[in-house]
Amino acid sequence: MPVIEGATTNPSILLKEETASIYEFCKMLESKPVSIEACGDFITDARGYSKKIPNAVIKVPLLAPDGRDNLEIIKALSKEGISINCTALMSLSQVIFAAKAGARYVSLFVGRVDDEGGDYYQMISDCVDFLDNEDTETKLIVGSIRTVGNVLDAVKAGAHIVTIPPNILEKMLMHRYSLETVRQFEADDAKLKAIK
Repeated sequence: MPVIEGATTNPSILLKEETASIYEFCKMLESKPVSIEACGDFITDARGYSKKIPNAVIKVPLLAPDGRDNLEIIKALSKEGISINCTALMSLSQVIFAAKAGARYVSLFVGRVDDEGGDYYQMISDCVDFLDNEDTETKLIVGSIRTVGNVLDAVKAGAHIVTIPPNILEKMLMHRYSLETVRQFEADDAKLKAIK
């Protein structure tokens, strides 16, 4: 779709889709940014992907699996000129830490916030206000989208970027009355042409 301006992936998505190669996936998007998850040795993964994939944005979670933070890693990689997308964020305070560490993008997982009963709309708005009023180029990515409503809420709350699954994109594009209207126009046009 020509409206797509980038993509994001992670090992769980790749495993589910049985995608053979992250490199082939990135080639499909040409020069558009692709967020790729660094795992295990975050620094080695980040440097490796960045070196081989010109459009790579490296996803580094704020928290490591053992509960420690990755702020020093985010800061170091950002200083090397590697574009970092700090992921798995669930609160404004986490967004603040990630932005202060130098992340180019901060990914707020609103579907998971909503699952826990949080006010994700207000959280998006608060995060955007913080980032827009800071001396930073950090942009808010809203992810973990579950519904068309999540997308529209994210846009209304001012999100800089929204990651939208293919099935939600299709729902946003389609409307049965749009389709019925176009089909009616085509049918009536054929009748007009038959009269002439």
